[in-house]
Amino acid sequence: MTTETQKHLLELPNAFAELDPLIAFLHGARSAAVEIDCSTVAAMPSRCLQLLLSAEQQWRSEELEFSVTKISESCRKSLTLLGLEPNRFEDEVPA
Repeated sequence: MTTETQKHLLELPNAFAELDPLIAFLHGARSAAVEIDCSTVAAMPSRCLQLLLSAEQQWRSEELEFSVTKISESCRKSLTLLGLEPNRFEDEVPA
């Protein structure tokens, strides 16, 4: 099991962007701490949010760190529209 945090730049220029790169990354990083960089996310589609929330739950259940960082303002607006607090992924302590 690797102890180095695996990082992924989530590139979602619009709500219809493919999630295959994120899915492949998550499958490849199953036994490591994960950091998802959302600095280039223009809009967070509900299917991506569902994937991130599910992955977060899985990583935490395995006592691995899972973080979503550099959340852009447009991404925060998407989170709000989807019914979450805009700071949903910030300042969380791993379970």
